Order: sequence, then C-alpha cells, then structure tokens
Amino acid sequence: MKPLLRALLATALLFPGAAAAQRIDTMEIRASTFFLSSDLLQGRGTGTPGERVAALYLSSELQRLGLQPQGPDGSYLLPVPLIAAHIDDDATRLVVRRGADSTAFVSGRDFVVNTGGAGAFHDFGGEALLVGSAEGAARALAGAGSLRGKVLVTLGPLGGDARSLIPDWIRRGAAGVVVLIPDPGTLALYIRSRGDTRYYADAAVDDPVWQPDLPVLLAGPAAARALLADAAVPDSVLRGKALATAVPLGRSLDASIRVALRDVPTANVAGLLPGRDPALRDEIVVFTAHYDHLGISTPDARGDSIYNGFSDNAAGDGMLLAIAEAMVRDRPARSVLFLFPTGEERGLLGSTYYAAHPALPLARTIAVINLDAGAPPAPPTEWRFAAGASSSLGETASRITRSHGWKVVLGGASPNSDYWPFLQRGVPSIFIVPGGEWEGVTPAEKARLLARWEHYHEPADEWAPDFPFAGLRRYAELGLELGRAVADAPARPTLSATATP
Repeated sequence: MKPLLRALLATALLFPGAAAAQRIDTMEIRASTFFLSSDLLQGRGTGTPGERVAALYLSSELQRLGLQPQGPDGSYLLPVPLIAAHIDDDATRLVVRRGADSTAFVSGRDFVVNTGGAGAFHDFGGEALLVGSAEGAARALAGAGSLRGKVLVTLGPLGGDARSLIPDWIRRGAAGVVVLIPDPGTLALYIRSRGDTRYYADAAVDDPVWQPDLPVLLAGPAAARALLADAAVPDSVLRGKALATAVPLGRSLDASIRVALRDVPTANVAGLLPGRDPALRDEIVVFTAHYDHLGISTPDARGDSIYNGFSDNAAGDGMLLAIAEAMVRDRPARSVLFLFPTGEERGLLGSTYYAAHPALPLARTIAVINLDAGAPPAPPTEWRFAAGASSSLGETASRITRSHGWKVVLGGASPNSDYWPFLQRGVPSIFIVPGGEWEGVTPAEKARLLARWEHYHEPADEWAPDFPFAGLRRYAELGLELGRAVADAPARPTLSATATP
C-alpha cells in the first residue's frame, strides 16, 4: 500500500467525519451564495425582478446538473398564483375606545397588519375579549358560545395553534384578532419582516396559520397598554399562565384596513433526480430550501435598505445545489426532488401551494428535508431536528448525528419554515437546525463570531469573502447523509403515533 493511500485510510478510520467532509465542495456554496445574495438581486423579494433572476439562476444550475424539469411548460418553474395586498399605512388605523375616550394607533409604527387570506383584509370592530395565550385560548373560550361582535385579544402569536383556533373562531363569528406584542424589538422585527405588502395564494390551500380568512393585527407596546391598563387581568396571566375563562377588557376596537390588490407573477423552482432502483424510483424524497427573501425594506443605520439574505436563505440554496451535485454523481435508490419554494418569508406561500397542488403526488412523497436555519460560522457539534419527534425520520437523523459524536435534540413542529405544510398533510418531514455548540470555538470566540455574522432579517446579512464556510459544509453534509439514508432505506419513514397532521 502506497504511503499516501495508507495515510488517507488511517485518517478516515480515526476521524470518520473527515472522510465525509470531502463529499461537499464549499466552492459550490460560495459561488451560489455570492450571486444569490448580491445587491443586483435587491433582496429577492417575492414576485420581484430580483427573485425572477434568482429563479433563472437556480434553473440554470438544475439544467447544468441534468435534473428533470417539473414545470408544466417543460421548464424548472412551477407557477404559484399569488395576490399581493399593499397596505396603505396612512389610511390604516386601529382605534381603542373606552367610554368617551379613544386612542388611535398608526399602521407600520404602532401595529402591523398580519398575513392573511383573501378574507383577511377588511375593516372590523367589536368588544375586546382577552383570551390569553394561544395554548390556552380554546379553554378560555370553551363556554363563550357565539363570538359575534367580539375582537379576540391574545398574548403573543398564535403559531401552530392557529390551525385549530382560526377555523373555530370564524365559525363562531369573531370579528377579528389582535395579537399583543409588548416587546418593541419584536414589533420592530415584525415591521421589517412584513414590509408594506401581504401575499396570499389565489387558490384553495387550507392554511389558517398563514392565510386565515380573518383579519389579524400585531399590536405593539402602546396599543397593548391602552388595551390592558386597569383591566381585570391577573399578573400571572400576563406572565404566561392560561386564563380559565376569557376576560372582557371593557373596551372596544375599530380597525380600518386599506389595501390595493394586484396579481404577482412568481414560481417555485424544482428539478428531479430519478432514482437508480426501478423498484423504488417512484417514491420521492423532497429537499426544500426557499429562495426568496425580504427584498427592499426599512433602511438600517448605514442607510442600506437591501435585505440580501445571505444566511436566510441563499445559504440553504447553495447547500441544496451542492447536495444535488453530490447526488448526481452517485444516485440514490429513490428519486429526489430539489424544491426551491418562493414566498417563504411571506408565510410559507410556495411550499403551502405545492403541498396543496403538488407536481408529484404526495402519496409518493415519502419524506421532506428542509434547509433554512442560517449559516453557522463554525462547524456545529449539536443539532436540533424540528418535527424530529413526529416521525421515524427523527430516529434516522439521531442515529446519523450521534455516529459523528454530535449532540442531537428532536424537537416539535412549528409553522416556521417550508416543512410545515407537508407535515400537516401527513408527509414525514424534518427541519435541520444547527445548534449553538461549535467545534474548536471558545465562548469569547463564539461571541465575536455572532457579533460579526449574526444579522437575521437585517440588511447586514450579506456575503463576505472572509465568511468561514466550514459550518455550512458540515450542515450540507449532514443533509446529504440524511437524504441518502432515507432514499436508500428498504422502507419508507413512518409518522409517530403521537403525530397530529
């Protein structure tokens, strides 16, 4: 045996992760993220020319790799029919009335019109009824009967609970919902992230979480004080304890919502790698990584208004292209669909539309693996798998992760990324999330890295030549290893007994 070969073999035996690390070339990730997060694309806002350029780039890469197009016209584009509702902040108002007194609040400063479906953007009003946190809202309203003429006030976002709460509230006649966001920093994040336009699918998608047919407002600290001051609300409830029964706040709310509607031309991007095994190739493993971002929004202190979205989610797109390139070189048994959804930042729009109107039947889709958790600036040594407890995918992910000596946490599911719509329709799905422990990094070094590179939903989330790509390489390698394991397994993954799609 030649000395060099002997040394390489010894390295692989002593450090199994080292051999695996060579499967992903960071140059693919560097090149893709450089282009997708450039100022030229102006933040890849949903339905914008910059997003269309990104779709063209992804299509060209899928064509270069020889993947099969899935669009109805033979292209890699899967059209998504969207409607944009532009919020007129000057004419949109929230008024809190208490007896003869009234206080008006300004849209885009004091409150934000949340995402919604076709029936969400209209005026509403009624008596304010506090239902507490989303987790306890159903109990708080259990004996309330009709909700006609009531505006429901919640302490914090509805999250995944909206899937059951919103349809029930609509059936019972609620006029609207006001979500209290008492932290000014959190409200500022909502203002930046939502921008001045809301989007919804111009099609049936059954999505009460992101596209409810009920108006929902996110109200900041000033509006929260006006609603809760001197109200009979126990401090324990304000700290998060569930209400036993809903509390009338002795106030009424009037909201005026003014929007201008327009059609939005946009599309998901998808390419299929056929499996090598004739007996299994009809089954499909789907990788998802959204390619949109926030576009142009609130300028930062430097005056920069382009939200480039390097880590969210040009990094995911770059990883997914690198994974596709590796799988093309060595095809798995099952087929693999590489899906780049649009409109994730606007409410999982592309993935929700695909899950409701799939290009390939969901009955043949055995698993979804989602990449959308930022760009760790060092190799993670712990991982969280959102929805990992919902299916046997979590067991497979745990086995692979622990084989490298890394920590693993199997988390629950939430509507925070593109795996969610598939999981709600009974497809085993998982979201790979890097943890906070990094290889060879001291606490002081970690703090410096975070200060330099952690810019979630800010214009400073930009590509830079000195960004350390070793963390993204490890992230991509883990995704590749998990995808191969699922695509080559004798049996398809199964949902757990406790999963509730």
